Amino acid sequence: MDLRTPRWSGRWNSTKVFRSVQRIVQGLLLFVCVPLLLVLLAWDMSGNPNPVPSIVVIAGIVMLCFFFSYVFVVPDDLTSTSTDRTLSIASKIFMYTRNGLTPEAALGASKIILAETFASAICFTDGKQVLASWGEDSKHCPAGTAVTLETTLSVMRTGEPSAFARDGGLFSREHYFPRLRAGIVAPLTVRGRSVGTLELYYPRYSNLDMRQMALAKGFADLISTQLASFELERQDELTARVELRALQSQVDPHFLFNTIGTIVSLVRTEPEKARSLLIDFSNYYRQTLSDSETLTTLERELAQGTRYINLMQARYGDGRLRVDVEVDDDVRDSLVPPFILQPLLENCIKHAQRETEPLSIRLMAYETDDGIEIRVEDDGIGMSAEVRAHLFEQHRIEEPESLTADGSIKRGCGLALTNVLQRIHFFFGDESGIRVDSQEGVGTVVTVELVGEPHEPAPMTA
Repeated sequence: MDLRTPRWSGRWNSTKVFRSVQRIVQGLLLFVCVPLLLVLLAWDMSGNPNPVPSIVVIAGIVMLCFFFSYVFVVPDDLTSTSTDRTLSIASKIFMYTRNGLTPEAALGASKIILAETFASAICFTDGKQVLASWGEDSKHCPAGTAVTLETTLSVMRTGEPSAFARDGGLFSREHYFPRLRAGIVAPLTVRGRSVGTLELYYPRYSNLDMRQMALAKGFADLISTQLASFELERQDELTARVELRALQSQVDPHFLFNTIGTIVSLVRTEPEKARSLLIDFSNYYRQTLSDSETLTTLERELAQGTRYINLMQARYGDGRLRVDVEVDDDVRDSLVPPFILQPLLENCIKHAQRETEPLSIRLMAYETDDGIEIRVEDDGIGMSAEVRAHLFEQHRIEEPESLTADGSIKRGCGLALTNVLQRIHFFFGDESGIRVDSQEGVGTVVTVELVGEPHEPAPMTA
């Protein structure tokens, strides 16, 4: 369906109908009543020297003009002002609650909301204890105070807003705003589950009306929507963290055993080289199993990539694998996602190497106008346009597992690239990514584009 083509939905738009009727009445007032009064004024003044009727007609015209202005101009101004104020309040509350309803966020929202109601005090709870309070006698309701108000417990169970009134004996025992005898409790809900309450307190029950109930429910719904959005973002981040940890924990046993075998074979003939490789091997897996949820420097990524290349050169020989590194000094201390360089080097060796001819890899990193680019080039076998078009499909059909020349399992280069892309998006967002250029028989160029400043996720709590 072409969304650019307007279609009649068959449903009335009440706002447009009201505006149309408004214009019709406006036209009647302007083009019928006013000219009629002017004609009446001219006729009266020509035939009657008494000025009183003329004054009455003039007063009628003036009143009609004032009526027209009030009915058709003022409401639009009031609506515009009210809309701007509502959006401003929502924006201010969002600035506090965008990262969840913490005690600090609850206190900030309390100060904003209380000023928009006739309530004397306000508090937020999580259903078990007070998060924050503000207003008259708020010192009697500090953060951390246990929830004892039965209305609060009932609203948490039912998920429906409720008003209450209490006598002197009840409120003196609870120490909740001692001089305030009535209030409204509205639930804060996320995915149908009550996660807290917004409570407004008034001096007496007669202060409560439909407008105050609507305000309490409206502010509670607004904050609930923001909390639901925060919860979705939090769940997405937790999912991404779990996926990154799962990818990190995939230690290839074939690569592990074959690398150990290579080092063992050099112990007697080249003990110093075996010692150096053993240190590289130890440091390689120490970093591989380290924290994958924090940014690292490009220098550390280069060191990890160098360790991997040293281990592969020991297996293949320096003549089969040549690596050239060109990295600007200005970007060596730049923050980058962890574990993005070694998989690209691993892809070159696994999928680009020919049977007998040597493989040359060129690694470059430099600063751009938007951020940083990291390029890994090889002169290997390359890939077809069809293969390149499906590189980042997570559920594409892979070729049967087999062992590559480095002794690891051949799982397809798309899986490694997808894992790297997930890390890039996790820390830098969707504007950053990977570009792959390849030609069969010539080689492949993989470019990692890191745009802007990275996002350091908050520590994951239990």
